[in-house]
Amino acid sequence: MAPQQYSLTGWQQFALVVLRFSIGWHLFYQGFGKIVAVDWSSYGYLSASWGPFLWIAESPTLLALSDFVMVWGLIVTGILLMIGLFSRVAAIGGMLLLLLIYIAMPPLDYAGFVISTAEGSELYVNKTLIEVLALMVVASFPTGNMLGLDIIVDHWRKQS
Repeated sequence: MAPQQYSLTGWQQFALVVLRFSIGWHLFYQGFGKIVAVDWSSYGYLSASWGPFLWIAESPTLLALSDFVMVWGLIVTGILLMIGLFSRVAAIGGMLLLLLIYIAMPPLDYAGFVISTAEGSELYVNKTLIEVLALMVVASFPTGNMLGLDIIVDHWRKQS
């Protein structure tokens, strides 16, 4: 099967690269903020969740592992997206991390219709899900080959 060719305008490529970089910055800074925060833990978030995530909060070992994976997953994924290295894999990894956050506490309300948060009202769709969908777009295009270190990696692969 022949590789798929994309005929995107310069503006479309620019928009996709800016989207990739912006999400990368957001993920990186979220992870970095958790490192510099005094005594940050996902305990509060997980203890308010439901299902299997609740018992993670109740186990000190699983909670420590969860905190480590979340912080470093955000940082590494963010850096890879910003520099355009392994962009597709990083986008999919970011999607998985964010889906875990979304699934732990989705904006669902079984009693009423509107869920009020500090940011407004939500039902089914929130900013976390939107960022997952934006990463889906990033993963759908070779943005690292438009501007990023994936250009060098692909060059090395072709020479081997």
